[in-house]
Amino acid sequence: MLALLVGGLWAVVACAPKVNAQRTPDYDLEAAKAYAWVTEDLVLIELGEDQPNVRTKDNERLIREAVNRELAARGFQLVPKEQAQVLVAFSVGVRVRYRVEGVDPSSITATGPGEPQTKGTLNIYLIDRATEAEVWHGWTSKWLHKGDDPAAVIDEAVRKIMAAYPNDAP
Repeated sequence: MLALLVGGLWAVVACAPKVNAQRTPDYDLEAAKAYAWVTEDLVLIELGEDQPNVRTKDNERLIREAVNRELAARGFQLVPKEQAQVLVAFSVGVRVRYRVEGVDPSSITATGPGEPQTKGTLNIYLIDRATEAEVWHGWTSKWLHKGDDPAAVIDEAVRKIMAAYPNDAP
């Protein structure tokens, strides 16, 4: 029974999206508490392949709302751009791949193309307003499914990315 529980836990951990983060070592991220968006306009930065169901203005609004919540939880205040210490930006990357359906799992003979699978990547950037240099960058990727709730997927991704930020939420 213990082996089954450990095996099940390992399967969950192995499937959990990996989060990456990089910071500029000589920038005091912990002192930065005032932020603004790079632009107030909804101008989704797109990377990778076209995917109109993922790259929408509604999803951009959801991402901005989630980032605002996570930054507020870390003591950040949204201010006019000229008062900000850091500027916030993000990008969404999409990759579509096809799983090949085979007759025999050990064979490479295919019966035809399988269902397309979409992998989305969310990047969040903090940029020093004074120097315009990137000072922190966090990102994660996840395989997306047609039935996924965009708000839930976005909230989870932003929460996980911001958990890698050096100034934890209280």
